[in-house]
Parts: sequence; C-alpha cells; structure tokens
Amino acid sequence: MANGEKHLRQELGVLSVTAITAGIVIGAGVFVITGIAAKYAGAYTYVSYAIGAVPVILVGLSTIMLNLMYPVEGGESYVYPTRVVSHYAGFLSGWAMWMALIGPVAITAKAFIMYVNALPGLETKLNIAVGAVIVTVVFFIINWLGIRTVKVIQNILFLFMVAGLVIYIILGLPHLNAEYLGMAAPKGFSGIWKGASLLIFAYAGLTLAADLGEEAKNPARTITWGVSLGIVVPAILYVGSAFVSTGVIPWTDFAASDAPYATVAGKYMGAFGVTFVILVAWAAILSSHNAEQTVGTRILFGTSRDKILPKAFASINSFGVPGNALILTAAMTVFLIISGTIQLVAEIVVAMFLYNWIITHVAVLMAPKTQSELFDKAPFKLNGWKAIVPVAGIIISVALLVYQGPKALLYSAIWLAVGSIFYFTGYRSKKEEVDKLITEWPRDRYLE
Repeated sequence: MANGEKHLRQELGVLSVTAITAGIVIGAGVFVITGIAAKYAGAYTYVSYAIGAVPVILVGLSTIMLNLMYPVEGGESYVYPTRVVSHYAGFLSGWAMWMALIGPVAITAKAFIMYVNALPGLETKLNIAVGAVIVTVVFFIINWLGIRTVKVIQNILFLFMVAGLVIYIILGLPHLNAEYLGMAAPKGFSGIWKGASLLIFAYAGLTLAADLGEEAKNPARTITWGVSLGIVVPAILYVGSAFVSTGVIPWTDFAASDAPYATVAGKYMGAFGVTFVILVAWAAILSSHNAEQTVGTRILFGTSRDKILPKAFASINSFGVPGNALILTAAMTVFLIISGTIQLVAEIVVAMFLYNWIITHVAVLMAPKTQSELFDKAPFKLNGWKAIVPVAGIIISVALLVYQGPKALLYSAIWLAVGSIFYFTGYRSKKEEVDKLITEWPRDRYLE
C-alpha cells in the first residue's frame, strides 16, 4: 500500500450509493433551478426536464460500461479519461469535475438558508452568505469523520426527501388548472431547449457513483444499480413535480418566487404545506450538499494520485477520508459562497459536466483500442450498433454546451486554462514518474 496504514474503506451498499448519487442530483436543482428554468420554458418546464433526461441516460450507459471494466475511485471524472483517452484531456476532465462539484456545494448551502428564510412567520431573515458558510462547516465535519458517518446521514435524508416529493406530487394533482398548463412558453421551443440546458444542472451528478469505486461493496453491481436508480428516481420526481408546480399556479408566479415549491404547496395545503415542503427541501438540499462534499473530495483525491497535483491531496486521514482534499474543497466552497451568483455558477457547472460527459463518451469509443484487454472482459459493451449511444451523447452534449451562453463558456475556459497551467507545471517537473503512474490503474494503491 502506498499510504502506510491509512486506506479507503469499503462501506457503501446499493442504497448508500443511490442515496449519494441521487442526493447530488435532487437538491438545489429541483428546488431552486426549476424556477430559473421556468423563466424560459414556462408551463413546459416539465418538458425541459424530460429532454434533459436524454443526455443523462446516454452518459449513464457509457459510465456503467467503463465502471464494469474497472471500478476505481475518481474513475468517471479522471481515471477513465486519463487511461483511455489522453493524459491531458483526462486531467482537465478531473479538474473540471472538481469545480462542477464545488459549485453545487456552494449553491446548496445558499439554497438551504433561502428555504429557512421561507418559513412562515419568520420575522428575522438569516444572512444567506453567513448561514451558507456555517452549513458548509457542519458538513465538512461530518465528512471528516468518515464515509460511514456520511452514509448514515445520507440514507436518512434521501429517504425522507423522496417520500416528501412523492406526497407533493400526489396531493397536487387534484388542484391542476388546465389554463395554467396551457400557457404558452415565453420563448417558444428555443426557451424549452434553453430550460433543458439549465436543468442539466439538476441531473448533473448521477454518473458520479463511478467516482466511489473503491468505497463500494461489490462495486460492479453496486455502482451499476446506483447509476441506474440515480437516473430513474430523479427523472420521475422532476417531471412530475414540475408538471404539478406549473399546473397549480401560473408559471410566472412560480418563476418569480425565491422558494417556488413552497409557494405552490401553500396554494393547496395552506401554511402546513409551506412548512412541509420546506422540510422536504431541507432534506433534499442537505443530502445534495453532503454528497457533493463527499464526491468532490474524492475527485480531487483521484486527480492527485498521479502526482500532477501536489501529493498532499492524496493523503488519507485516520477516518479513511482524503483529509487535505476535503479541506481545499470546503475552502473553495466558502470562496464561491462569498463571491458567486447562483445562476452564473450553475451555468459554469453545467458546462463542466458537459465537457466531462463528452470525454466519457469518447472514452467508450476509444476503449476497444486503448484498453482492449479490460474491454474484452467487460460484461456490458457499447460497440457495434450500440456505439450509437456514445455518438448520440457527444452530439447532444455539444449542442447543450453551446446553449450555456458566452459568459459561462468564458469562465469555464478560464478554469480549464488554470488547470492546464497546473497540468503542464506538474507533469514536466516529474514526467517519468507521472508517465509510469498513469500506465497503472491505481485502485490497489489505497484500498483496504
């Protein structure tokens, strides 16, 4: 073992991986970004959600194939791209996905305080930035104490969240208004497509189960189910809740609210409904925040194991957690909380995810040539006519990437440029050692 007595610990079963994956997916995306998307798609926001599920399903299939080849920590974000595509493109994928998790950690911390402030009768509003920093610190401590602590809290939050959203949908159905559902999309189909491009943020994260390959029990089975359920559960809840939301109140009111789901519930459940939805939102947002800190830390850890980034971020604390990687992830989160805006950060995050999805699909297409031995042994392959999955995924992901807008693409390009500086500096200083490490698959270096 490369790290003495401290190693990662295999603690995660199917429920835990699903709870972490879907917990990342269902959070600020549904309770905050849905309202932003409604400004473009109007009453057809649920259609935007359905469209957004398509590229997610495609990248989910590609991720499952790569995971079945070789489950590994940081696999989907960094290891598969570096070993299958190229050192440089793979490093940028890991670098991009680290930011793609830091952004949502900041967004969910702010979103939690926004929903606290939405409590009926609350006279004094909390400072959003200060409250978000406190949330980040609390969950930093939870993550520091190990994956077992994370697992227990995540399972509780996830199950409560799913039950709450199902109740929200069922109780809202009798109150649908056909007039509201028939309101024209404010920007036509272009607006629906723009809504879908924004709502990718709400789906972003389901493939990240493959970044927990060394902490999952029976990872081939566990992560395959985690990714699969991470697609199905959020897609049903998203489409159903968006349909109800823009059918109970006009989409204009929904889009204008700081806590849109609470506003809807108040129409058919009164003050109790507002409180109920706020509690569900708390569970959803905190499960997302918790899981994002967990996986974001593992991405930075995975990206550091080949020593392009400082080896300090590949160290593991006495609880089996990449401690220094967790510290830097939390510190970057605090910086974004203080300086960022939710919509801009969300658009940047989506751009980072889409870049990673493109690289993931490319890896699937290249795997038969660059990793033929592992590919031949994989029980599930996307070759022959099934190669249409990664090809279609690339085309759709590129189209959605363009829709993120020039500002998001510019900031994303700047972030990748910073990553390029780290890559070329770190790689050139120890080229032979890095080349040797990247020819290896790192799972056995840290697994207990």
